Amino acid sequence: MKSKERVLMALDHKEPDRVPMDLGGRQTTLMIHAYEKLKNHLGFKNLPTHIMSHIWQTVYIDEQVLRHFSIDFRHIRPKNKAFAPPCPFEEESVFYDSWGVGRKISGGYANICQHPLQKTIDIDDIEKHPWPDPGDEFDYTGLREHAQKLYNEGEYALVGCMGSPGNTYEQAWYLRGLSEFLLDMVMRKDMAHALLRKVVDHRKINAELYLKEVGEFIDVIQVADDLGAQNTSLMSPDTYREMVKPYQAELISHIKKFTKAKVYHHSCGSIVNLLDDMVDIGIEILNPVQTTATGMEADKLKKRFGQRLTFWGAIDTLNILPYGSVADVQQEVKSKISDLGKGGGYVLGSVHNMQIDVPPENVEAMFKTAVEFAK
Repeated sequence: MKSKERVLMALDHKEPDRVPMDLGGRQTTLMIHAYEKLKNHLGFKNLPTHIMSHIWQTVYIDEQVLRHFSIDFRHIRPKNKAFAPPCPFEEESVFYDSWGVGRKISGGYANICQHPLQKTIDIDDIEKHPWPDPGDEFDYTGLREHAQKLYNEGEYALVGCMGSPGNTYEQAWYLRGLSEFLLDMVMRKDMAHALLRKVVDHRKINAELYLKEVGEFIDVIQVADDLGAQNTSLMSPDTYREMVKPYQAELISHIKKFTKAKVYHHSCGSIVNLLDDMVDIGIEILNPVQTTATGMEADKLKKRFGQRLTFWGAIDTLNILPYGSVADVQQEVKSKISDLGKGGGYVLGSVHNMQIDVPPENVEAMFKTAVEFAK
């Protein structure tokens, strides 16, 4: 069975010959140092390393590695032309993205340290902010040709990444500060709405520019908004429905005008109390399925949402992949396939990008076990 056929069956909630596997996307790749260790482990140390995102310190996975692990997806992503921070980075040095958000590298990760609208006290200040032009952020040169070539070959399922995360709530708090924006959504709703309006208008243009290039070729389109903490969602369902859901719904509705691809939504943490609403606005795939968060147990999610959502990820990056043995990884893979794979509707991958502390032996064990267990 070809990878694309396998994936489309799983997304249609039918059980293919084995569970599809993903590696190399926005939330399913490796951080730079983890990738270097993996290449050395596999004997591919001469392969070049190409950085996908300076902000997230992630890499593009080379085709040779993807084929080695029998990965079923190829990701279609434009190059970022508006943001080119100095490289290599110095630890603790601050750099700014195209939105004016300040970050610094610490422990191999780019942490937010400055929010440009944190001291904003008036809606007019939001209008005055130097908003990035979505037409100048990404380079689409050759993207259509690349996507069409892979589409015509028909070997792999194609995942669309707009370049941006496609987030709304999350980008708003990056600008405003998390505590400040959470308070805005309750105490200064006009401020929160004004900021969300600017963000979603930007994301809609970003989506349209991207999808006019590749929308007819892709099978999945990614959006994201981290809405969960470890024990519960970051806001009540009522607050979500009033303040965030309408903007997410508007973006997803806009996306669906330009593609038939299934909508993949990324959110870490415990969001089980928001999932009915998320399905309601057209979300069809949930990533990364953080099963270590409260209420996100794989078997319970499958029983409640298995006919309405495809689950994408679920292999634990909190404990098992970084600290477990190869045997632990093997058991984790078998458990998640057993819980989520029955009847289709599951794509195997790590819970978010694999961090620098994940041993390459465990990365290899994850994908090898998935193939062997299917047999």
